Amino acid sequence: MIKTEQLQQNFKLVDIASKTNLNDDDRTNLIENFELTNEVLDYADDVNERARLEFDEDNQIWLVVYYVQNEIKSSPSESTRPIALVIKDDNLFLFTNKYTHYVYDYIKNADTHYGTNIKDRIWTLIFYAFDSISDDFSDTINEINVKRNKIQEHIEKRKTSYKQIISLSNLQDMMIYASTAINSDYSVARQIDTIANSKVETVNLTARTKERLHDSVVEIEQLKDEADLASDIIDRVANTSNNILNNQMNNTMKVLTIYTIVLSVPTIISGFYGMNMKLPVADKQWSWIFSIVITIAMIIFVLWDLHRRNSL
Repeated sequence: MIKTEQLQQNFKLVDIASKTNLNDDDRTNLIENFELTNEVLDYADDVNERARLEFDEDNQIWLVVYYVQNEIKSSPSESTRPIALVIKDDNLFLFTNKYTHYVYDYIKNADTHYGTNIKDRIWTLIFYAFDSISDDFSDTINEINVKRNKIQEHIEKRKTSYKQIISLSNLQDMMIYASTAINSDYSVARQIDTIANSKVETVNLTARTKERLHDSVVEIEQLKDEADLASDIIDRVANTSNNILNNQMNNTMKVLTIYTIVLSVPTIISGFYGMNMKLPVADKQWSWIFSIVITIAMIIFVLWDLHRRNSL
């Protein structure tokens, strides 16, 4: 569905919100009435498209593919999705789906936030959206850190369970996808910043707009470092959890081995009395007490030897 809204300073926001993919009618409308190209629409409509910055010099079209979070919490592999921002003449085209359409509110909030007389308005709105998207990722990282801290507390109390291991694995997956999206967005923002500060005049921004862009780049860079740190800590916690589980398994096997050795002693001692051979005091009524004494003595010796070898 295509919806056109008036922005301040006679700019327009063309909101293209699709349930899944762009339908043929909308594609035809965008090509015929807004002079977008099939190539740009293919990039904008691809749900697996990597973050990118493209400029069609012949048609004077800017394309920004940027990763945002899925509004509906689902599996880690679907936690981030691309959106597309296209600039053509005085129009800003926003390509989203039902999971990412909340970015439309960021653009509208930006239009309201800034006054009615600023230069580079469309780019300014885009940089504002970048900041809002970064805030979303930052909130998610904080949520992941809170969950990780709870798991870490259980691990420190030696209460590691299968459920916690799965939760920790899910956190690792979430951070992988979040970090990948953040790194991709950072590359796009850096690319815009590089072009804006070069001698190429394809992005001719004012000093104030360049400052806003620089602030956005710095914020994404800080977010990138924050994500890297969170990923590193989660990996360390996962390694610690694995080491604890391995130690618990080793301790369990050691205890079972000790029990096996100790419990085999009575069987060995009593087994002699079932053989057709003469044994000391075997014909006495209290011989069973003698066998128990020998058994206890052997058990004590085995335990002492295990302790001497630091095996207990």
